[in-house]
Amino acid sequence: MLRPAQVRRYKEDGVLFPVPVVPPSQLKGFQEGFQELELRGGGVQKYTAAPHIFFPWAWDLATLPWLLDAAQDLIGPELIIDSTLLLCKYPRDPAFAPWHQDGVHSGWYKTPSVSAWIALADATPKNGCMQVIPGSHRSGRVAHTEVAREDSLFGSGAEIEVQVDEAQALCVTLAAGEASFHHTNIVHGSPPNRSDQKRISLIVRFVTPLFRERHSTFPAVRARGSADLNHMSPLETPPSGEPNECFARWQTFAASARQRRNTGAAPSR
Repeated sequence: MLRPAQVRRYKEDGVLFPVPVVPPSQLKGFQEGFQELELRGGGVQKYTAAPHIFFPWAWDLATLPWLLDAAQDLIGPELIIDSTLLLCKYPRDPAFAPWHQDGVHSGWYKTPSVSAWIALADATPKNGCMQVIPGSHRSGRVAHTEVAREDSLFGSGAEIEVQVDEAQALCVTLAAGEASFHHTNIVHGSPPNRSDQKRISLIVRFVTPLFRERHSTFPAVRARGSADLNHMSPLETPPSGEPNECFARWQTFAASARQRRNTGAAPSR
């Protein structure tokens, strides 16, 4: 459980870190899950959407008790996983995340929500850890523009139109197994990886049953609580099957998602 001072700091700054969420005895298993995904995916997995729907290890990571305890302290006991995103910045790769706020397309900011950023490898300034502008969430939403950049982690996506004073940026440094929690409205981004080490993370987007604008292409997951979720059609059971079977299902989903992006459909991230 978070201490009251931690909750106050989150409300004031819009970000809270570091929060230990992965028991040391389980960390290696989650790291091996990502390594297996790389192996089956041809060696590089920069952007893996919704892994918790397809891979048992990713479901287990997204529903760890310590992770849910912290999220509950921030937005309440009814916790819904709206989406997850597995990101890897490879050594010396120019990929970066432009300054943005979350939920431009999803509308997460309209009801209680919080994003958990779980480090599966150390996240440092040198390997491109997330940077935030503390307190920027208190100014609400700012204008965004859809921009396609070759080196963007997202390929194309919404970037804020206002100028960012990068001198105010705070580096969200984490050790493997730790997490940060950030407000949907906080201005954040990340620079390229200038090190020889990977930066690997799973992002979990938590909302509550108050969220009524859901239009994702994969089901929501009830992490905690008992409220009516008929408007979300939640997935009730974790993924199962042999690794090859799980990967094949994810490949089908990923191909469909790429096709939607290429035809101009709005992303669900």
